[in-house]
Amino acid sequence: MGKLSMLILTFIILIFVNQFIYVATIPAPAPAPNPLPYYLYQILTTTLPSPPYPAIFPMSDRDAADGFVHLARAINILPLFMQNYNNSVQLSVLKLNYAWMRENGRYDVRWEWSRSNSTIYPHLYGNTTREMIVDVRTWSRAQYALWNSTSVPTDEWLTDDCDMKHASFIITFFLLCILII
Repeated sequence: MGKLSMLILTFIILIFVNQFIYVATIPAPAPAPNPLPYYLYQILTTTLPSPPYPAIFPMSDRDAADGFVHLARAINILPLFMQNYNNSVQLSVLKLNYAWMRENGRYDVRWEWSRSNSTIYPHLYGNTTREMIVDVRTWSRAQYALWNSTSVPTDEWLTDDCDMKHASFIITFFLLCILII
């Protein structure tokens, strides 16, 4: 076999192998949102164990390959369901107390760009623990339906709660001042 034939064969093999090898890229650091959310969410594709939950949740295969747990803000849940999880008819979401995680200081959450550099996501470098979990919700959809705004209702459960308690107090105070004047 000539050198040119070997070169072409090597090139074809490299292209073929590259199609099937997952190369984890290092996410680029991104600015954290301001204000910081009170809650973060973790989407689970596996069946959630019944309470009491394990002290430490194992990482999914995808999370283990990337080296971190993929988290999201409330506003990202429906778009993530629609973009990445149309093969799943049931998804569970863990609601995590991000304020407590920050105060505790044991958890390494980094805000980083998505692979497409279009969205900033929180990534937990470590495992999810039972102590972080505030609540759990599970959504289901019909077998041949797609995730959409009717399959994932917008309710108060999915909230970032970015100091909204303080904002509502300020708004109430402002309205009272207007009424008094």
